[in-house]
Amino acid sequence: MNNSISQNLNLSGIILIQIFIICVTVVSFSQTISVPLSHWAYDAVERWEIQGIIPTVFNNSKPFTRLEMAEYIKEVWQTYKKEPERFSAVDLEQLSYLTLEFMEELEKDSEYINSDYYDLWHPRLYYLFTKTPLKFLNKLLYPSYRNFIALNYSEFNLFVDPILSYSIEQKMDEDVGRYELSRKSNGLLFYGNLGSYFGFYFDLTDNHLNDERWQGTKLPFEVWEESGWPYLTRRDNGKFEFDENVAYLSFNYKYFYLAYGREFNQWGVGHNGNLLLSTNSTVYDQIKFIVRYWRFKFTHVTAFLQYISPEARISIKSQPPLDQYWSGNRLELDLGKGMQLGFSEAVVYGDRSLQPGYFNPISFFKSVEHYYGDRDNGVLGIDFEWRVWRGAKLYGEWFIDDITTTKLGTNWYGNKFGLQAGIFFVNPFSLRNLDFLAEYSRIKPYVYSHSFQDFNKYKHYDSMVGHYFGPNSDQIFLRLRKRFSKFFMISLEYEKYRHGSNPDDRNVGGDPDHPWLSGDSPEPSFLDGILKTEQTYGVSVQYEAVRNFFLELHFRRMKFASQDWENLLSFRISLNFGYREQRIRHIFPVMY
Repeated sequence: MNNSISQNLNLSGIILIQIFIICVTVVSFSQTISVPLSHWAYDAVERWEIQGIIPTVFNNSKPFTRLEMAEYIKEVWQTYKKEPERFSAVDLEQLSYLTLEFMEELEKDSEYINSDYYDLWHPRLYYLFTKTPLKFLNKLLYPSYRNFIALNYSEFNLFVDPILSYSIEQKMDEDVGRYELSRKSNGLLFYGNLGSYFGFYFDLTDNHLNDERWQGTKLPFEVWEESGWPYLTRRDNGKFEFDENVAYLSFNYKYFYLAYGREFNQWGVGHNGNLLLSTNSTVYDQIKFIVRYWRFKFTHVTAFLQYISPEARISIKSQPPLDQYWSGNRLELDLGKGMQLGFSEAVVYGDRSLQPGYFNPISFFKSVEHYYGDRDNGVLGIDFEWRVWRGAKLYGEWFIDDITTTKLGTNWYGNKFGLQAGIFFVNPFSLRNLDFLAEYSRIKPYVYSHSFQDFNKYKHYDSMVGHYFGPNSDQIFLRLRKRFSKFFMISLEYEKYRHGSNPDDRNVGGDPDHPWLSGDSPEPSFLDGILKTEQTYGVSVQYEAVRNFFLELHFRRMKFASQDWENLLSFRISLNFGYREQRIRHIFPVMY
């Protein structure tokens, strides 16, 4: 057995022993899994926080545990008891459904939610299974009017739901023009707990897609950078298939949460992409540790990624992927009066064993990187949120890939920064159930690349771990939404994306696969190179018939800089689909 494998096994054994010791010496009292990132609860609690109904929500490290989400729901009920006039009918509908959704976590604190309104309220599935011929099935299906199947025995709880989705998306390609992508997905979701502190979660989907651009031939066997799909089974006429599995074990004790398995994470203030850690790439194995106490929340993640070489992009089987790791620490502080600060550090390294220094949740990674020979790809992030007044929140983030302080204020290639800023209004001008978001993101040349080794770049299976549009790019995103009920919402959106691509004869920092090398300009201009521009605007309609059964319709007008506007129409019907937010995206980054 070689030294690398031996070191990995030894370290893995130490980690498992530590986890076992913690597990057998702690006691807890509730479900211990995360809330899927696609759940509408995140949007609801953020809107309530902006209105001042909840004092503080740690929005910028997700997913939340179910216990954390339940704490926010209790705070909303407390405010409702004191100031019911601040709540619209839509707020009360959402609050009631969230109380049902997290009833196990809220049961021990029922005094917080005891109200005449909730006592008289029933979910839609209640009427479906008590007032129609389907009522004879209620003992078997949707017994609690929430999950398809719910099994309870002593200290064991199991909740099961089917996953179904069908969508047709009209997209734009600058070379091909308008084309159609259809997708059918099916799968199974279950979660629960064994005893009072162990939790488990499983989400498996089988996905079948058809790309109109490849009719009459097979899809080129390569990894699609915008999709994050590591392996595709190709069929004839542009059809292909892939599967995706989120699965993990977890436990919780008071202020501590520990999880091992596969799931998505999201760090940062962005609402249309995240600079430091996003859900753009495919799912990855990880060990995660969270501490939440008083006015702070701390998160550590060590993720097990895969690097593919440039040769492997043509055929992923031509060269085996290399083991790659992403480790990150994040600290969030509630400063009071609607202000929060966040500090993040992360590092990407590969082609060697897991390094204990990066597994330490209280170490400073830049110093550890120096200890290991200054050969890894370390990054930092600083972000803030400020509720300026009830109904308005400012936010921003500074992402630091590399920094040379003596060159600040210049276009020095080594100052590799990303910036993100936005404002979020809820119920502006006293217009209830309305919100408006404006967000700007900017990433300088050479960000996410790494000059020491290609396997240290900020990617997983050739997909960005950070913001999906990559370096030498910026984006404006505007969104206006109106909720007519908990179930029905209309959105107006506008996006403009610009990117400076590398010409054939020079490197301008527009490709994360091409770091700065001797001979490249030391002061590249932002958006230098071949300027690519995409714009889109349109309307989206979303309707939720019953729990997690969504109907979505999207109409967009889209254009590239050199082309005319095109009309795009997309729709999706889904049930319990997507652990991460899988909204129908109309703008994609260029193929670098």
